[in-house]
Amino acid sequence: MAKVLMVVRILPRDSDTDLKTLLDKIVRELPRDVVVSDSRREEIGFGLEALVVGFLMPEKEGVGEDLERRLANIEEVGEIDVQSVTRV
Repeated sequence: MAKVLMVVRILPRDSDTDLKTLLDKIVRELPRDVVVSDSRREEIGFGLEALVVGFLMPEKEGVGEDLERRLANIEEVGEIDVQSVTRV
């Protein structure tokens, strides 16, 4: 089965949210067959930062939607923006 890489920009709800702690929480909430392939901080401006995370998952129906739903349900996550989805 092919794999899909979904790159998501995650903005924290509060500007004082520790992004390392947030990433750890995201990893704990992932569906069983989804892994973090890469992550980095992105400067937004005025001291605000976001996480840009690459998620590697199987190419099957509903996995991406489940991931988005789980991310949105994390209390510290303010906004998510899927930047790209590509087959790898």
